[in-house]
Amino acid sequence: MRQVWNILEDKKLVPLFQEEDHQQRALIGLTVDKLREHLNRHLPRLGKKKIDLLVVKYVAKLLELIRHMLESVWLKYKLGPHVLCLMQQGSPAEWSVFHFMLRILESTRGLSLPLPPGYHTLFAAFAVRCLPHHTFLQYIDHGFLQLTETFVSRLMTDLDNSDANERLKFSILKRLPQPMEQRICHMWDHPVSSASISRDYVKTLLEKHQKSKGFHFTGRDKPGFRPEFLPLTYLAKMLSDIEAKAPNPFEEQENVDARFVEETALMQTLILLGFETK
Repeated sequence: MRQVWNILEDKKLVPLFQEEDHQQRALIGLTVDKLREHLNRHLPRLGKKKIDLLVVKYVAKLLELIRHMLESVWLKYKLGPHVLCLMQQGSPAEWSVFHFMLRILESTRGLSLPLPPGYHTLFAAFAVRCLPHHTFLQYIDHGFLQLTETFVSRLMTDLDNSDANERLKFSILKRLPQPMEQRICHMWDHPVSSASISRDYVKTLLEKHQKSKGFHFTGRDKPGFRPEFLPLTYLAKMLSDIEAKAPNPFEEQENVDARFVEETALMQTLILLGFETK
């Protein structure tokens, strides 16, 4: 299976992304194993070495064939890199390519065959350009679209925060596995992202604080904290004192500190009270 993957990585055909696809990697490995087992059972006279080489070449050629099919339709409709811009509506040509890719996906799923790495990312890019948002979400729920981290990252950064796009982003975040959701959410320039970063930061600091002993406040007279809301001021002072006693667990994120948490919490409060908009 590693040999198949190396062969694929040598191919630089557009428009597929060169990315890690663990699901397809596992399916490629399973296909190689099952085909090798079948040939060893029915054609043992070929020898294991020849069978291994035959299996690897067969699976690699199968994936390369899908690449060539995509390249042919890409050239037929004269598509360019603009199709990867998620802000624009899809053209009739892109709609045709989307349906072509959907037929390939249905065929490979029916035969339990793998797809080249990056296929799902490209297919999702066409889908979000060609389909209404509610239909796009239905494709995800019915398993036709696989949300890759590459695609969701592009969507979060490329689309603006209009009401429709915001609803789409929230709907996608709810459908992601929790580890990926946290990584993607932190990339989104949105109050919800700031609140998530702040919560994770506070949780980490307080968990570290619970493990420490003999903690006492050392910075009660530090300037810079507004006293208008005493519970928040107390929390900010507590976080600041913990920061002074232990290394910052988010030191690679320079914008995350007690002050950031305080400002984010105040902004969220103002939004909830209706004094600020998102």
